[in-house]
Amino acid sequence: MTMTTSGEPGPRPTHTGSDPRADLRAAAVFIGAVTVGGVGGFAIAELLGIGELRWSGSELSAITSAIGALVAGLVAGRLLLGGTGPAMAVRAPRPLTSWPGTRFGAGALIAGPLLLLAGEAVRSGHHYFYPAQLAGMVSAPGTILTSYALYTAGLVLMIPAFLALAGLIAHERPGWAFWGATIAVVGSTVRIFQEGISFLGLQLVGAQGLEVATAAVSDTYGAWYVLQTLNGSDNIAWAVLAIGAHRAGVLGWVPALGMAFMITHYSGVLKGSDLNSLTGAVLLAAALVPLGISLWRRAEPVSRRVWWGGVASLTLLGAQYLLAALSGFQTLG
Repeated sequence: MTMTTSGEPGPRPTHTGSDPRADLRAAAVFIGAVTVGGVGGFAIAELLGIGELRWSGSELSAITSAIGALVAGLVAGRLLLGGTGPAMAVRAPRPLTSWPGTRFGAGALIAGPLLLLAGEAVRSGHHYFYPAQLAGMVSAPGTILTSYALYTAGLVLMIPAFLALAGLIAHERPGWAFWGATIAVVGSTVRIFQEGISFLGLQLVGAQGLEVATAAVSDTYGAWYVLQTLNGSDNIAWAVLAIGAHRAGVLGWVPALGMAFMITHYSGVLKGSDLNSLTGAVLLAAALVPLGISLWRRAEPVSRRVWWGGVASLTLLGAQYLLAALSGFQTLG
């Protein structure tokens, strides 16, 4: 098995002109295997009566769910997808010709997953699921707020990362690219909105005290909002893009499976981290970071004007953040 991350031509996609039914079969493999394996692992722990026991901040049901999803996905992928190209291949076949562009797209593919992983890692080892996150604002506010800051930044960068990935898929599989990008952007928008709800809930602890904040969040936790029906779109997007990337020859079935594992990730308000969510973030970074590096190596040299424009933009962004920090992060107006 080989992994291609350089700018040199890698193995050519083997899917061009294939029967569309093969794409649907691949969809069943990725979504079905990971979902059934995850649910099965969870059910086993619950049936044995050990699901709520914890190890390193994770309930055993979450651990067995992660193991079940990985094992089922690996077995199904090896049996049904193993013959469709190098299993470990990671390949950016060409530069991007549309937004977000090759360099920005590559940077987002690298930084976005790493920020998500960092956000998960900061609070890993703690059972910070609701309402424990609110209590965590009393005992470890730095941990909670840092993890949310990193994760939210990662979600924002994942939008251009999704579009970059879709751009790589589009030449071979335009349908998967279109729907994958569409669902992913919608899902990321919902998740960012939910992060805002979580942030407000956490701030209530300092403003009104833990008891009042917990009561307020509990009373409004199930409140309807206009994006509620789209909750879980991000989970579907991971699988759609993973399938498209595999069918287009961008990802071998192993890194594609790692990306598809994110369908088991928690979505919603005030969700914590455990072994399952941390595993998903690790596998996502393992799939997309090498792809970002491969895409970066495809980039053409930029002019001095473009280079200094990028430097000026980063300087302006840094100055804005510094100004906000010096003003105590008070909003204007």
